[in-house]
Amino acid sequence: MDLYTVAQHYLDRILETDSADKIRVLLLDKTTSAVISMVTTQSELLKKDVFLVDKLDNFQRDSLRNLSCICFLEPSLETIADLSREIASPNYQKYDIFFNNSVSNSKLERLAESDDLEMISKVVEIFMDYLVVNRAFFVVPNIVSPYGPLVRDSWDPSAFDQSLQSLMSLLLSLKYKPVIRYETNSKMCAKLANAVNFEINSNQMVFGQLPARDLPPSLLILDRKNDPITPLLFPWTYQAMIHELLGIHNNTVNMSRVHNVSEELKEVVVNEQTDPFYKESMYLNFGDLSESLKRFIETYKTKTKTSSNISSITDMKFFLENYPEFKKTSINLSKHMLLSTEIDKKINELRMWEVGELQQSLATNDNSSDVLAELEDLLFDRKVQNGVPVAPLSEDTKLKLLAVYALRYESHPSNQLSRLTRQLQQLGFPSHKLDLIKQLLQTSGAAQRLHDDGESIFQKVSNSAKGSTVNGISFKNNTDGNVYMQHSPRLKQVLMKLFKNKLNSKNYALLKPNGLESYTGNDKIPDQELVIFIVGGVTYEEARLVAELNQQNPGVKIVIGGTHILDSDTFIGLK
Repeated sequence: MDLYTVAQHYLDRILETDSADKIRVLLLDKTTSAVISMVTTQSELLKKDVFLVDKLDNFQRDSLRNLSCICFLEPSLETIADLSREIASPNYQKYDIFFNNSVSNSKLERLAESDDLEMISKVVEIFMDYLVVNRAFFVVPNIVSPYGPLVRDSWDPSAFDQSLQSLMSLLLSLKYKPVIRYETNSKMCAKLANAVNFEINSNQMVFGQLPARDLPPSLLILDRKNDPITPLLFPWTYQAMIHELLGIHNNTVNMSRVHNVSEELKEVVVNEQTDPFYKESMYLNFGDLSESLKRFIETYKTKTKTSSNISSITDMKFFLENYPEFKKTSINLSKHMLLSTEIDKKINELRMWEVGELQQSLATNDNSSDVLAELEDLLFDRKVQNGVPVAPLSEDTKLKLLAVYALRYESHPSNQLSRLTRQLQQLGFPSHKLDLIKQLLQTSGAAQRLHDDGESIFQKVSNSAKGSTVNGISFKNNTDGNVYMQHSPRLKQVLMKLFKNKLNSKNYALLKPNGLESYTGNDKIPDQELVIFIVGGVTYEEARLVAELNQQNPGVKIVIGGTHILDSDTFIGLK
């Protein structure tokens, strides 16, 4: 299912033009402004006669009583209070109000009480309470961390409420009434799964009217702690590298810290919906990305060279008509040149070529003596090149290498973690950073993780891709032979079992909402419509896996999301 298509459907409803309203104002809040920014642009809004976009909580807005106002807002208590104040003392001619999720009768009554001047012309529920990152990738708005202040396996109350609301909104926007599976070793997954089941059963007026299916969709709720390796490993595909090294926030990258960067490139948008090059290149590895960028440059050179040969009125007309497109392409090319140059610079600064190779070896091979020697050389700055010591790794890079080692050899007889930690402390390595390793093992170590039929999270892509077709669903491996992409996210193993209908019922409990009690699973027909939600954060690498499965299997519709998007620093607790 393409989430951009769903979002566009709702945007068309929100921005539907009334012939009497030639110019309009759009009012948003902190949540819906992020939702809107991920799926449309300022120029597209202008085409829909939206003259001005502003925030509801901006109390210094000018009064424009000749203009109509569209409100796209979340139905929170804070927003209802601000909206009631706005309606009681209106700045605009009339108000079309769209909430991005279900709104309670009590909140509607409070709004009605403030509308003495009868300013509200309509109130509509629009199910867009999630951020569309990619066409099959979403996250919950406004969650920094889902965890409570003291216990890792306990929800922060506000994060739980927002995650539940977001998931319900997603299901309604996709018109899904799913069976629910969740990992039984996670209290957080169990709480969320049962809450979703309760909400579906409590809203049969809505869910009972959804289109009937021969096989119901599935909602699979997973816990990040069952795969702590994937977010620790350095990723080698374009979108994931941008996030890991430069940071993507709501599909925007802040490049203002780059020396001598032009004003128009200080903040760049990376969105597959509006950027054809990004759409084609976001899942390419670093080597293939370079080739793709070269082709982009050559194509641009050819087009601009042709257009520069102006020898007639016809040539001049062609150039002027196409100049905006040339300008747009030029800026886009500059953007991706800047991003790829900065990525290359940081990869070399962080020595990720050698670090990444060791990470992959740690994660996929059980050759403890060989990797230990290489690990010690990097941890204790023993590397020499042409007789000169190589610049030491950063503390954070060393910490992540040690974290992968700690997880890999946690239960191994040759585990040297205590000795390595002690030696680093003696050399002045910060104790508070080494404590993050202990916390990682306490929350995501072997004793806390699910172990599906003896399978390990330390597995090569080639191993997990054996039997590349499961129940008619292709798991084609696009990374064979790449030493930097040997590891496969645990999600791949889970999905292969799901499509075989072989998920262990002890590890993956099944909840069946009212009306789906007869569902048992079918050995011949795998799940065709699936929503995956990862509590504790999702990675761009897992989103890439889902995108490739969707591309390879046209009949399969998988959407993946999570509480937030992880990079290695966020996951291990460095930020």
